[in-house]
Amino acid sequence: MIGVSVIGAGFWARQMHLPALAQLPGVRITSVVATSPESAQRAAAPYDEAQALTDIAEAAADPDTHVLDIVAPPDVHLPAVEIAAAHGKHAICIKPLARDLDEADRMLEAVDEAGTRLFYAENVPFIPALQEARQLVDAGDIGTVFRVKACEGIGEPHSPWFFDPDRSGGGAILDMAVHSLEFCRFFAKAPITAVYAEAGTFVHHDRTTAEDTAVLTLRFANGVIGQCEDSWSLQGAMDSRFEVFGTEGRILVDNLHRQPLQVVNARAGWSYPMPIAGLVADGHLAMLGHFLDCLRSGAPSLSDGHVGRDVLAVVDAAYRSVASGRREEIKETTR
Repeated sequence: MIGVSVIGAGFWARQMHLPALAQLPGVRITSVVATSPESAQRAAAPYDEAQALTDIAEAAADPDTHVLDIVAPPDVHLPAVEIAAAHGKHAICIKPLARDLDEADRMLEAVDEAGTRLFYAENVPFIPALQEARQLVDAGDIGTVFRVKACEGIGEPHSPWFFDPDRSGGGAILDMAVHSLEFCRFFAKAPITAVYAEAGTFVHHDRTTAEDTAVLTLRFANGVIGQCEDSWSLQGAMDSRFEVFGTEGRILVDNLHRQPLQVVNARAGWSYPMPIAGLVADGHLAMLGHFLDCLRSGAPSLSDGHVGRDVLAVVDAAYRSVASGRREEIKETTR
């Protein structure tokens, strides 16, 4: 039995990670850690024997806990991974891995020294529709891939802390483009060597100095061109579209078309009542199951901490490009 403590009690923890972990065989949710006892208790209540805690170190010290699943704001990621490593526990960390490259490198150093593992909870490679698309690409059904494109947009983040760059580390590039970048990497199947980025704050300028809209153009080592359109500025709807262009065909995945019912109103904004649970359709169940299977078997992971660090290297170059107005080269990646 693998014991998992979930660090965080917000939307993503309650709606995705906790329900997914509860469905996985051989997994026990040992605790939920939140900033307040009330939040921790509310998130832990549906899961038998899960403790409600406010101290990450207390969760990591529990001998029945083997993994910390960090589903908290980015300013918590580094200290939580360091605490996990200090107690000999593995860590799963939601995207973005960290607020910047320095923090990501410190996280990797901590787990290397402890001999523990760090998994990067980026769900995009685990989305069933994208896994099917990857099989078609690998089979040569659309010829040679030469361009990839991702569009990820929402009206605004689901929590106020996103608008505080000290906590979040950045805006739509760090929050949304990390998904788009991982999609592009997944299908281009080569490292990103350069990025040109344009960004601005058009809708939420009264709430944050961070960018709410960004467009990135990518160049891969194998010549593939990539495009990422990411925003917190899409009014009245959500966007989640992925395209792969080949010399003999094209694939379009509209990740919202799995749901034919869209509801938009002035009170609640947009909503998509799901016929397929989001934790399945968006790959979270498969992702967490993969991580825990890797712990059991010792097998390499499709998405470990080095993947998250390499995505941050592209994010770093994108922010440098916004500042310089030029295409920027990617600093050396970890693999």
